[in-house]
Amino acid sequence: MMTTALEKSLISLKRHISEYQPQLETAIAAIKQLETTDPNSEEFSQALADLHVAATVLEPYSAGIVEAINRFTDDRPD
Repeated sequence: MMTTALEKSLISLKRHISEYQPQLETAIAAIKQLETTDPNSEEFSQALADLHVAATVLEPYSAGIVEAINRFTDDRPD
């Protein structure tokens, strides 16, 4: 049985992952677009802009995921 602190850490981790996943999918789609589109096209520019936005949004979620993972270690009884 998990302690309350561990339950909170798991809830936090799941929340961050659920918010992270759509942005990661957007970033992957943008990278695929960059691989298959003419670098001089509007589509390429848009994919690059989409990737920049996704990366910017992903950064704080990444930090939240790391914090949630660290709480598992911090919250464990010795």
